[in-house]
Amino acid sequence: MSDAPQQIGRYVVQSVIGRGAMGVIYKAHDPAIDRLVAIKLVRADLLSGRDREEYLVRFRREAQAAGRCMHANVVAIYDFALHEGNPFLAMEYVQGISLSEAIARGTSFQVADAVYIVRQMLDALACAHGLGIVHRDIKPANILLLPGGRVKVTDFGISRIEASHLTHSGSVIGTPSYMSPEQCRGENVDLRSDLFSTGAVLYELLTGDRPFPGKTFTEVMHKVLNEEPRDIRALVPSIPEGVRLALSRALAKRPEDRFASAQAMADALREAKRGDGTAAAAEDATIPLPLHEPAHASPSPDSARHGLDASHFDPNVLDTLERRLARHVGPIAKRLLQTAIRKANNVEGLCEMLARSIDEPKERTLFLNETAGMLRTQLGATAAPITALVPDHNPAIPADEAERVQRDLARFMGPIAKVLVKRAVGSARSVQDLRGKVAAHIENAADRAAFLKQR
Repeated sequence: MSDAPQQIGRYVVQSVIGRGAMGVIYKAHDPAIDRLVAIKLVRADLLSGRDREEYLVRFRREAQAAGRCMHANVVAIYDFALHEGNPFLAMEYVQGISLSEAIARGTSFQVADAVYIVRQMLDALACAHGLGIVHRDIKPANILLLPGGRVKVTDFGISRIEASHLTHSGSVIGTPSYMSPEQCRGENVDLRSDLFSTGAVLYELLTGDRPFPGKTFTEVMHKVLNEEPRDIRALVPSIPEGVRLALSRALAKRPEDRFASAQAMADALREAKRGDGTAAAAEDATIPLPLHEPAHASPSPDSARHGLDASHFDPNVLDTLERRLARHVGPIAKRLLQTAIRKANNVEGLCEMLARSIDEPKERTLFLNETAGMLRTQLGATAAPITALVPDHNPAIPADEAERVQRDLARFMGPIAKVLVKRAVGSARSVQDLRGKVAAHIENAADRAAFLKQR
């Protein structure tokens, strides 16, 4: 396997994008669907006899479990098969960099940025844990940062079986600096081990240092088992007390002293930021991080003079809309924005017009989701009021019920709720169906559940 194969299954290999102790990750093309994929080809040929047979059975079982974990913050698994006797996974190809690469580049993270990243990780973990999947190897290398600051977690369920031949229980797997104490002891682990590892990642994002540094595996393990990290207040004096307490709880030595679930930890971080007294932070409004984006100038005075009083629109909002639209349509975003300004009567209408210029439905929905947080946080008192909704003709959805769904959704999505409800009301079979359709746009699981309870 020293040379890259030309083809793995039906997938045409293009390049090598990663290597590990147990295999290689390739960038490949799926000709059947005409899309890029990442192929993880694992070295099962290092095993023989019964060990190999058991390994392949477990790999298939874990791959099937991980494949059921469909979440916006999880790298999707598309396919599982064998190539020359070795198992491989076809996964979602993600254009971005790992968190470990960002750290190595010297990227600094504000508290809001770090919490935003970790809350996305926790959303992914909540989905996996709900399916009975414990990651066991949460670390910066397994966290991918996409343009715009979105996060995807990779290697769900697979890290355990890739090294299962190293131990009878398969428990001592992970990266020492991020392993929980029970992992270090080789004990069985549960979801709380993932929360410890997530706390270790949050500590590093906030301080630039690992909570348990050491030169050797043994030194690191000793610190994980017996020592507390350096007081974060000495490294980040401005850290909100609520964030500090949440971090301390996540890094508790005993599992029972940690959060009971990923959702509980995410909720604690959200409340910590709310209690900080700052305006809704980036992580709370799903505002993209400027990790991979080039700087964009605000719209020029010339463009602002066209058509409808562009002075009625916040220049910061226009700048944000242009940058977000550019991710989907390229440099033409500036011209599309200038044209839409002439026709839009308010910001909600402007967002809807811009969304129509995005051909791909999924990308269009993503754009609307991205703008929702901005509308909720940046507009403030300048936001146009949400006017009464006039739905498409649909006798199954009374107008007053559609308006109630819109008002409920606006609590979580802001003014963009009007656009989302108007798009969904025409095809909804009932008010309950309408709620289900628009609920899909609420990224946070707890917020989505709260919205659905309002039925």
